Amino acid sequence: MSDRDNLSSGQRSGRRRNRRRSGNGQRRSRSSSAKYRRKVEEKLFGKKGDRARLRMVERLREAHGTPGLQRVFREYVRGYGLPADFDLLTLLLDLGDEQDIVTVLGGIEELRESISPEEKSLLRKRLRNLEMATEFDEVADATVDLLERL
Repeated sequence: MSDRDNLSSGQRSGRRRNRRRSGNGQRRSRSSSAKYRRKVEEKLFGKKGDRARLRMVERLREAHGTPGLQRVFREYVRGYGLPADFDLLTLLLDLGDEQDIVTVLGGIEELRESISPEEKSLLRKRLRNLEMATEFDEVADATVDLLERL
């Protein structure tokens, strides 16, 4: 019979917990933890996965339905390019500028292969409404083109 057989399960798990700690029970400093977190975020989300970009995404969502949406959108695009988030792009169809809406439609078109069937159905309805409600010919044409490709 080994020592392991004589130990209760609680004693065994306590030993495992103690073994899992790195080094001599030392913890990482805050700065090294922050560096590690940044590296992980960069690997997961790429260089654009930084906190500032995520704050800008939140600002975009909060600005939806307000006059400041246009300004926040342009600031985001200037700093990070067009968002690659389908839900965010559909919110941005409410922009007031013709060129910005066409740009957003182009972004949606790039993502069309990754859109689920349910999302495509909702997008078709949204695009039909946009086509009928828009006063811009270029937006209506881009909307019709995208509808044909879906």
